Amino acid sequence: MAKPLIDVALFPIPSMVAFPGTVVPLHVFEPRYRQMVTDAVEQDRMIAVCHTKKEIRPARNGQSMQDALKNNQATYQPFGVFSAGTCEVIEQTDDGRVYIHLSMSKRLQLVKEVQTLPYRIVACRELEDAHEIVSDDELKQFQKSITDSIVDMIGRHNPANLSEFDSADWLKLSPAEFSFKIFQVVRFEADIMQSILEETSNLERLKMLDSLVHPGEI
Repeated sequence: MAKPLIDVALFPIPSMVAFPGTVVPLHVFEPRYRQMVTDAVEQDRMIAVCHTKKEIRPARNGQSMQDALKNNQATYQPFGVFSAGTCEVIEQTDDGRVYIHLSMSKRLQLVKEVQTLPYRIVACRELEDAHEIVSDDELKQFQKSITDSIVDMIGRHNPANLSEFDSADWLKLSPAEFSFKIFQVVRFEADIMQSILEETSNLERLKMLDSLVHPGEI
């Protein structure tokens, strides 16, 4: 039996690709998305953040923050695969802006739009990995290779942060969890991360990540 569809509020943000297992901090100021946050908290609805394909309607030029607080900005066409999670309001300013954390828990695929205004609500199905025959040892080898490379990069570029990256904890994660949660630490060009998010082979995700942290190697 097919799983029921999941309704989530959709927050399209250019170049923003979020992954399950990560926490996304956001500063929300547009009226429609401030309303979305209020509704999501009251109705216990998840919010999805997604990368965008193109701009449908541009924002007006030369707006001040006060203008932005009163008017909605650009409208974008979203990609069809994204992550969603629960919303926690961290701070609300006197002028109405909201700082939130989204704890991403699900990878979803858009099926249909069920509300357009004032913000989108979409019905989705959870995007699960395909069944594949691959040994845990092979997956763990890629996991260790990626972890070692990140440790090396931090050591070369920001050694003061080495103590904040506990290799043992990252290696304890399942390869599937690791292939998403590692984006709490590293970021790449948005279209590349979107391709990784849409990949339903755990092995292929790890291979893609390994090639990204070992540039120039074959």
